[in-house]
Amino acid sequence: MQRSAIVKSLSLASVVLSLMGIGTPSALAATTTSAVDQTALTAPVKPTTPPADYGDIHKTLVPLAGTVNTRDLGGYTTADGKWQVRSHSLLRSDQLFGLTTEDSQKLTTEFKITSIIDLRTPGQVKGKPDKVLPGAKNTNISVLGPHAYTDSGSDGEFYNQRLAFGHPAVVGYHKFLNMVLANPQATLYHCTSGKDRTGIATVLLLSIMGVSRNTIIADYMQSNQVGKKVERAWLMEYYKEVLQNYGSMEAYITECLEFSPAQQEQLRAKFLVSTDGKKTPYPAAQKPVVPGNNTGNSGNSGTGNVTNDNHQNDSSGANQTGGTNTSNNVTSNEAAQPGKPTNTTGGTHKPGKKKVVKIVSTKKLRTTYKYRLKGNKVWFKDAHLQKIKGHTPKHSKKKWQLVKQEKVKINGKAATYFQVNDRAGHKAWIAKSVILNFK
Repeated sequence: MQRSAIVKSLSLASVVLSLMGIGTPSALAATTTSAVDQTALTAPVKPTTPPADYGDIHKTLVPLAGTVNTRDLGGYTTADGKWQVRSHSLLRSDQLFGLTTEDSQKLTTEFKITSIIDLRTPGQVKGKPDKVLPGAKNTNISVLGPHAYTDSGSDGEFYNQRLAFGHPAVVGYHKFLNMVLANPQATLYHCTSGKDRTGIATVLLLSIMGVSRNTIIADYMQSNQVGKKVERAWLMEYYKEVLQNYGSMEAYITECLEFSPAQQEQLRAKFLVSTDGKKTPYPAAQKPVVPGNNTGNSGNSGTGNVTNDNHQNDSSGANQTGGTNTSNNVTSNEAAQPGKPTNTTGGTHKPGKKKVVKIVSTKKLRTTYKYRLKGNKVWFKDAHLQKIKGHTPKHSKKKWQLVKQEKVKINGKAATYFQVNDRAGHKAWIAKSVILNFK
């Protein structure tokens, strides 16, 4: 199964890999240690005047006494302008701990919410549980695994490492998309502040709908207008890593999240209507597809035993998409549908030898010394399973700082890897044996 290959290449570094490039033109500078949208619910914040490029949150904001960042995706149009998202069908929000009776009544009667998807960690849910919404089922899908790990700040690395390719995120967003598709009524999804985990969930939904990237970015940035800080650069880092590894957002959704082209068509048929005033439903997919049941355990942090399909060797620094070219799975009729994103990736997934990877321990390091690495040695974005490999310069005397240690067992054999960080901020995973004495 394709996700096993994804889990294979993304099992390192606690619940997520460091996917920052090293020594290649597409390498991204590492950012500071990231964190989750942990801002506690505060008194309602009056929306501020937005920059012209980001639109007015008043057009999407759902005024509630107990939340500050509840918004309706209804009205967003596809890139071709022919379709728009149905109103009162998809709501993004911050946590629902402070909902009033009037808020609950509004969500139940006006929006007919029957499914609430809580993207927070179990500890966050326990600390501030959602208020019960009559007639609605509440499901917790922690896209960060069992722990948030840090409690303040956020940056692009957080989006790259944990919301794009972290095992709990891959499994969690797969389940999220299937739940949205399966719910016959309206869905509300949220995290703590409604900006990071919820923001990426919104990126996925609007991308499937065929909404332009500029519009998606504008929606993401609107959290700033209610006092929930986000930066455009954070989201752009996410996009860069997705495109670098999969070629297109559609390929990432199809191959990594395993939400098929037919399911994407169903989602469009479910939520899009015409913009000509007639609100004609988007044409339904010709062949109905039942959402997959293999959603996995959304609370799995990726620290247990994981069975993986190993890719064949990747070329150094190459843009490896993995998976099957989804354009071959789309009929000509589907490809011609207005508003549907087009796939630009290629390549064929070639499953190889099975590997069982168990992460024994993870330890963050704060070394002040600089270590030298052996020249002309292989380093990996995924140290164990060789997902996009590179080499240290043959005669390099560059010094690196150790930032994290992973002890793992691969098919029962113990190994130790270090995450290293150079003075330019680049990161890689490398075997312990390659690290020389420091000075």
